[in-house]
Amino acid sequence: MLLSKRNRRGIFWLLLIIILIAITPRLIRAFSPMQEPIISFEEMKEIHKDFVVKKEKKKKSRYSKKKKRKFSKPKSKVNPNDLSQEDWEQLGLSKKQAAIVLKFSQRGLQSNEDLQKIFVFPEELFTLIKDSLYYPVTSDSKWEKNKYEKKEYVKKEVNLSIDINSVSAQELEVIPGIGPFFANKIVEQRDELGGYISKEQLLEIWKFDQEKLDAIDEYIILKQVSIHKMNINTASLDRLKRHPYISYSIANSIVKMREMNGGFATVSEIKKSKLINEELFQKILPYIITE
Repeated sequence: MLLSKRNRRGIFWLLLIIILIAITPRLIRAFSPMQEPIISFEEMKEIHKDFVVKKEKKKKSRYSKKKKRKFSKPKSKVNPNDLSQEDWEQLGLSKKQAAIVLKFSQRGLQSNEDLQKIFVFPEELFTLIKDSLYYPVTSDSKWEKNKYEKKEYVKKEVNLSIDINSVSAQELEVIPGIGPFFANKIVEQRDELGGYISKEQLLEIWKFDQEKLDAIDEYIILKQVSIHKMNINTASLDRLKRHPYISYSIANSIVKMREMNGGFATVSEIKKSKLINEELFQKILPYIITE
C-alpha cells in the first residue's frame, strides 16, 4: 500500500524524535563531563573507623540492655524447693531459666551446692540469695543403715536338702549365700536347660563361681527324674534354639537333616552334622529323645 506524502512526513518526524531522545543523554555527558569525587586514603580510613566505632557502640548497648536485668532478694528465708516459676521470675530469672530451675527443684534440692550446679542459674543471683535459703533436713534411717552396714552372709547351722530341679526361687533363698539374684538365675537356667543333671552346671550361670558352689554344695541335691527332654523329631527350630547348648545354626542343621531323612531313628544320628562334635553331643544327649 502506497503512503501519502503527509504520512511519509509524519513517519520521518517520528523517527527523528526517537533518534534525538536516544542520543541526547550521550551528547549531554559528552559536552559536560561529571567530575568524579576524589577521596583520599586517609579519608577512607576515617570513614571505616567511624563505622567500626558505631557498630561496637550498638553491640555494647544491646549487650548492656540484656545485662541490666535486676535481681532481687527474697523478703524472708525460703526453701527453694517451695518456690514456683512465678516466684523465681520475681527474683529476676527469665521464663526459660525459671522453668529449668523449677524442674531441678521438683526433684529436690538439698543444698546451695545443688542450686549452684544448675547451669542456667546466674552467679549474681546466687550470691545475692544464698544466705536467704534453707533446705529440709532429710534422714532416711533405712537408707543410712543399708549404706553403712555391710551385709554379710554367715553360714548357718541348718539341715537342708533342697532339690534345685524342683524348688522355686523363693525357696532357694533359704540357702545361706543365695540371694534373690542367684535364686532367679538358677531357676531361669534350669527352665532353659530342662533341668540340671549336674551341680557343676550352676557354674554356667553368670558370676556364679566355684567358691559359691562349694559354699552351697552341702545344701543342694539333684533328682534327675525332673529332666524335661525335647523330641528332636517334632521340636520346632525355635524350640531347639532356645536351649542353652543349641545355637541357631545347630538347630537349623538338626531340622534340615530331619527333613531330608524323614526323621531320626536314634539321637546319635545328629552327630552327622558337621557342627556337632562328640563333646557337644554328650552335653545335649541328656535333653533329647526321638520318640
